[in-house]
Amino acid sequence: MAAVEGFNRAVRPGTFDPGSLDSCRAEGLDPPKSHWARPIDTPPYYGYPLRPGITFTYLGVTVDEQARVIMQDERPAKNIFAAGEVMAGNILGKGYLAGFGLTIGSVFGRIAGREAARRATA
Repeated sequence: MAAVEGFNRAVRPGTFDPGSLDSCRAEGLDPPKSHWARPIDTPPYYGYPLRPGITFTYLGVTVDEQARVIMQDERPAKNIFAAGEVMAGNILGKGYLAGFGLTIGSVFGRIAGREAARRATA
């Protein structure tokens, strides 16, 4: 309940528009919510467990040969690994080959798993 009360206190008035970036925001949250913030004050309430994931971001993140994600400062992250479609831009510069996601998912998935396990046990 404290989380909901804190969120409601952070909500600022605005014009709600679910079809575009609107002026409803919540200030003082980390991360801040810049659009679609409305108080949670009208029951009934429902909760759903979510497990989001990235399915496809063509030309997404860059990885090195250990499948470590390369950050904006050009250095590899110590504990963020990627494989498959999320790093397809490393392999596919000008198009997509059918089924290629299986290959880069398998090859880099194995590398990423090995490196993540190595990092977790270090």
